[in-house]
Amino acid sequence: MIDEKGDLTMAIGVVWYPPIDQQAYDAMREKVLAASLANGQQFHAAGEADGRWCIIEVWETRDGLERFIREDLAPAFGIVEPGQGDVPRPELIFDVHAR
Repeated sequence: MIDEKGDLTMAIGVVWYPPIDQQAYDAMREKVLAASLANGQQFHAAGEADGRWCIIEVWETRDGLERFIREDLAPAFGIVEPGQGDVPRPELIFDVHAR
């Protein structure tokens, strides 16, 4: 991917283990789907893994991910999971070598 300055940018992979269940996930997803795509999310998969909810994503840029977390995920988390603490953050972020 080429950014607005003409520089090559690398997609990033993200792994989350948010402290939510499927019901909260579904409610959150409904609120943030359009924003995630507008901010450069290219792939999303979610499901339960060893008793925890796991989300795996690919984003065009880290800036797009950070903007999404700050502007869209944080407000939605506050509505769906009020009083549950800090907004979830990815547990793992890595450069995507191949897609």
